[in-house]
Amino acid sequence: MVASHYLLAFLPLLGICSASVTCLKIGATATATWKTDAGVTCKWTGIVGTNFGTNSLGNEYSCNGRCGAGCSGAAVGNVYTQDCFSHDICSWFNSATGGSSDVNCGNAYDAAVDDTALGALNGCSQTNPSNAVKLPTTWPACT
Repeated sequence: MVASHYLLAFLPLLGICSASVTCLKIGATATATWKTDAGVTCKWTGIVGTNFGTNSLGNEYSCNGRCGAGCSGAAVGNVYTQDCFSHDICSWFNSATGGSSDVNCGNAYDAAVDDTALGALNGCSQTNPSNAVKLPTTWPACT
């Protein structure tokens, strides 16, 4: 057994559950879902690994779904997960700042923390794509 598999076997004993990490494949269609502090749920469907360029605050969104900033920001591997995709999409559309404290995307940020820490151990690492910037043509649906 590989050393990482031994570590995964002990995570539940440490109170760390890796079951909430859902890997996504670059190029696959996924639905980003997040809930704001006001209780509004938003959804947007798009392609994992897309490159939206920079948002209105100048933050990079070149590898949507990657746990970390853009394609080249600090990260533990090049991990692509559902929660990181939801956070990236929420953050881009809402120009989010402040991590957990952001009123629109703080919940999505919190959900992505374990993915960022455990995604590589769960086999979610991939080679980053080199996609040209392409802005989304649809907006999230919020109810």
